[in-house]
Amino acid sequence: MMKILLKINFILITLISIATGIFKLLQQEADIQLFEKIGFTSTATTLLGVIQLIGGLMLILPKTRKLGAWIMLPTFIIASIAVFANGMIAFGIVSLLFIAMIILILKFEK
Repeated sequence: MMKILLKINFILITLISIATGIFKLLQQEADIQLFEKIGFTSTATTLLGVIQLIGGLMLILPKTRKLGAWIMLPTFIIASIAVFANGMIAFGIVSLLFIAMIILILKFEK
């Protein structure tokens, strides 16, 4: 059962990582405004998206999965800070789950 849950976690966090990276690369106004609250320019937000996309893609391959998780961890922490800074408490709590999901990969991947 645990193996199935870890597989579901892996699939979900990989998709979330790639999607959040792409969303920032598309320079969605809502995302730009969200990160402006913590001092990010649109260029910095786009760079964060590039890093997230790379980290998300690295999660796919077993050989690079752990490094991809290490790349994603600080990006999700930054995103959580931005969400809480914008007063989005409920979404901030959900964003903390993304951090926990990455930590599961770091803990259980070989």
